[in-house]
Amino acid sequence: MSNTTVEFAGIKFTGGKIFVLITALTTLVSGAWGAFEFYDDYRDMKAQIQEYTAPDLSGIREDMSVLREEMNSVQYSVTLTADYSRDIRNDLRDDLIRMERIVDRVEDRVRRSEDDTREMIRIADQRFDDKRYALETGSNRKMKALEERMEQRIQRALNNPLAD
Repeated sequence: MSNTTVEFAGIKFTGGKIFVLITALTTLVSGAWGAFEFYDDYRDMKAQIQEYTAPDLSGIREDMSVLREEMNSVQYSVTLTADYSRDIRNDLRDDLIRMERIVDRVEDRVRRSEDDTREMIRIADQRFDDKRYALETGSNRKMKALEERMEQRIQRALNNPLAD
């Protein structure tokens, strides 16, 4: 096998060194190429960044402001509605309690009136019974007295000598 030797700029290179030299040169060239591509991408990106203008978000901001206002309005309305509902509930509860008290008083009055009415009916029944007894007893006496007077008259008429 022959040793291949290459001389370049006064330096002699043998086969293994040539292989290392070619590898080093290709690595150096590919590194330079990569750096160039990176630098080219950097310049393109720099140009795009310099040309960049922020989008106009004023419409979105305005819409968000309107939505925020509406949400505040809705929240205020909900709060008012909740307060109003709470007030209505409390008023209804107070009204129901008051109505229950009134109904209890009316029931008590009705019971007292029923008791008074029953007592008055009992007293009236007793009086009627007493008067009926008195009338019956008085009628019998009057009838007996009337009968006695009639018998006396009849007897006088029979005893009268002129009556024959």
